[in-house]
Amino acid sequence: MLKREGSNDALSVLRSSEDVTPAPQNKFIGDIEELAASYERKLIEVAEMHGELIEFNERLYRSLMAKDHLIVQMRQELIDLRGPLPGDLSQTSDDPSLSDFETANRALINVWIPSVFLQGRAANAYHVYQVYIRILDNEWNVYRRYTEFRELHNLLRAQFPQVDTFNFPPKKALGNKDAKFVEERRKQLQCYLRMVMNKLVQTLPEFSSQPTKETLLSLLPFCQDTPLTNDNAAKTPRSRTSSRFPRLGRNRNQDARPEPQSGDL
Repeated sequence: MLKREGSNDALSVLRSSEDVTPAPQNKFIGDIEELAASYERKLIEVAEMHGELIEFNERLYRSLMAKDHLIVQMRQELIDLRGPLPGDLSQTSDDPSLSDFETANRALINVWIPSVFLQGRAANAYHVYQVYIRILDNEWNVYRRYTEFRELHNLLRAQFPQVDTFNFPPKKALGNKDAKFVEERRKQLQCYLRMVMNKLVQTLPEFSSQPTKETLLSLLPFCQDTPLTNDNAAKTPRSRTSSRFPRLGRNRNQDARPEPQSGDL
């Protein structure tokens, strides 16, 4: 009797222990499944946030590119209207010396070519470019032909080798009276003159230290607004040009202005 009761008690204890042990295992599996589901939800949230961030970056990049393009366009329009700011040359020129030049030392000079008009008749007709110059509060107009611009360019090339890299419009014998061609040449000459002025400011300290009309005319008589005398009109084109640039030419005491010529205008 005692043996049977003892065996029955042992069996009941063993069965009860077998019934209790599966409970913790089921709970552990449930925790793992819940953790996996939570981790999956977080991965989905991170993926969605990453997609939104990429989309935001793309929109921001397109917006910045559009604004940069607008700034460049507005800057160019401003340069066309009022001439370059002191820092414009250093940003557009490949000359390292111009980039290193201090902005504070540049003279306040601006140059425009606002209009072009035709003079003369038939074969002797030629275009005259209105050159508007402003230094501080002093402003005046100069009227020059293309041939005079070309003579200036040749003289400056001898004085400043860097000028040879400036974009100067080439000579054209045929079709030089076409309105589209004249307008394009006007823009090119305007840009060229602005580069020249900045180069003079950078090279000649007497001008940057005293930016006045008188100083500019002493350095570059091309900008003179009063007619020059024609006492020596029989001189060659080379000597006539040199006489009009006492600072940049060889002859300092001769004054003559070339007469209108047919051909390239």
